[in-house]
Amino acid sequence: MFDNLLVGGLDLARRAFVALVIILITIALARRLKHRVLRTGTQAVEDKAVATLVANLAYVGAIVIGVVTALSMLGTDVNALITALGVTGLAFSLALQDVLRNFVAGLYILLEKPFDIGDRVALRDVDGVVENIDLRTTYLRTTSGSQVIVPNSALMTDIVTNRSLGRLQAYSISVSGGPEIAAKALTRYTAVLDGKRGVSTQPEPEVVVESLDVDQTTIRLRFWADKQSTVVSEIARELRSQLPEATVSAKADDS
Repeated sequence: MFDNLLVGGLDLARRAFVALVIILITIALARRLKHRVLRTGTQAVEDKAVATLVANLAYVGAIVIGVVTALSMLGTDVNALITALGVTGLAFSLALQDVLRNFVAGLYILLEKPFDIGDRVALRDVDGVVENIDLRTTYLRTTSGSQVIVPNSALMTDIVTNRSLGRLQAYSISVSGGPEIAAKALTRYTAVLDGKRGVSTQPEPEVVVESLDVDQTTIRLRFWADKQSTVVSEIARELRSQLPEATVSAKADDS
C-alpha cells in the first residue's frame, strides 16, 4: 500500500511539474505573442488603442489555452471545468451586465471610431472635447475646464453630435448693419464662398437672420471648414473689403 501511495505521489508530482512548466512556457510565449501582435498591429493600423486591444486579447487567449492544458495534465476533467466556468460566467455576466455593456460599447467605439480623441462631441447636456477613450468610459473636457466621465454605453445608445466631423469645425461669420447692408451681404456670401479651398460642401453652408430691425440687421453665415485652414479669416477679410460700412465678425461656432 505504501508503494502504491509512493508511486501515486511521484506520478502526481511529475504531472504537477509538467503542468508548472507548461504554465511558465505559456506565460513566456503569451508575452512574446502580445509584443509581436502589438508591433504588427501598430504598423498595420493607425489607432494604437485598437492594436493594444487585439494584443491583450491574444495574450489572454494564449494564457487560457495554457492553463487548460496544464489542468488536463493534472487529471482535471476539462469538460466539467468548462461547464462550471460557463455557469460562473453567466452568473457574473448577469451581475456585471452594466460593466459588460460599457465594455462592448468601448470595443465598438475603438473599432468603428464614430469620433476621435480631440473631437468635440455633445451628449445630452454635456459638450466637450474627447480627451481619452477607455474600454468602459470616455473622458470629455468641457469649455469650463471640467472633466466629464461618460459611460461608453451612453455614447452607444444616445444621440451623439460630433461637432468636429474629423478635421472640420463649424464657423460663423456675422455681418451687421442697416437693411441695405444686410441685402448686400446676402448676395456677397455666395460669391465669397465660391471656390474657396478648405470650405466643406457637406454639411452645406447656411445663412441665418439673427436680428431684423429698422436700424440694424445681423446676417450670419454658418459653414464648415478645415481646422488647419486660414479660409475663415480670408472670407472675413473679403467681406470687410466689400462691405466697409458693415461690422464683420468671425468665430468658431459653439452651436
